[in-house]
Amino acid sequence: MNEEIKGRAVIESLAVRFPQLYVGPAEGVQEAHRVAAGRGVAPEGANLDHFVGDDEDTLSTVDTPAGPVEVVFLKRRVDFEAFLQIIGHKSQPVPIAPTIGAITYRRLADWGAVACAREEYLEGGGEDWGSEFRRLASVPGAFRAEIVVVSEGPYSNVPADATPYGGEGWLRISRGIRLNHECAHVVCRRLMPDDVLPVWDEVTADVVGLLCATGRYDAGLASLFLGVTEEGFAGGRLSEYLDEDQLGRIGDVAAEVHAALQRICAMCGDTEAADPFGFLLRLKREPLICY
Repeated sequence: MNEEIKGRAVIESLAVRFPQLYVGPAEGVQEAHRVAAGRGVAPEGANLDHFVGDDEDTLSTVDTPAGPVEVVFLKRRVDFEAFLQIIGHKSQPVPIAPTIGAITYRRLADWGAVACAREEYLEGGGEDWGSEFRRLASVPGAFRAEIVVVSEGPYSNVPADATPYGGEGWLRISRGIRLNHECAHVVCRRLMPDDVLPVWDEVTADVVGLLCATGRYDAGLASLFLGVTEEGFAGGRLSEYLDEDQLGRIGDVAAEVHAALQRICAMCGDTEAADPFGFLLRLKREPLICY
């Protein structure tokens, strides 16, 4: 997919590939979701009325150092939450935390890709699609999609008046931070799949987000995003990435993270600002914290 898709066509085109989008969030729809996601069959009479839609919704491709990334932007929070409930929670109406503004889904069964392969096979004179499908599907990653889903709203639920930016400006910048934060995760998983430190991953992804969206790294804003201060934890995203033991000493962890953010700020000059993803990979190879 190279052309940007806009408006209502975004959800409609995605539902062709991921028929579980036809199964709106509700109790008791697990079987319908299983059939749609696992067999590519939408429920009879299904529709997409559970999505409001917006003219600013987009489906596009973003280039990164690790290859293209498919990005879905859903402007209305209700649509973003419905999408996450359907794709990430099997259409169960679970609450979505307000601090979650973007997410990446990997290895989604892409039934649109299957349909295209089937059509090409049959047009080429093939007569045993079942056997051909099994052969194609045996290749690792075949018929699997990776998509980034981004929402509207203040980044990390930080209000505009806590930032150097005005309301509309902060929404615009927040969208840029979210997009590039998630692209940073994609780049790291593709290029460094075994190098996972949950908190450091979030810290470094925020570095990329800020550099790409604002042109500079603001350790004060980064501290607000995670809720860290020199004295300890002030309430923010940090708690979402800690295990039980780390949560028990979150004050000390937060102070250590805060110190790391100051060190990153001191490291970040014009060269790093001009190459955010290069700086990301450097930080990933030389972590300042071990969480």
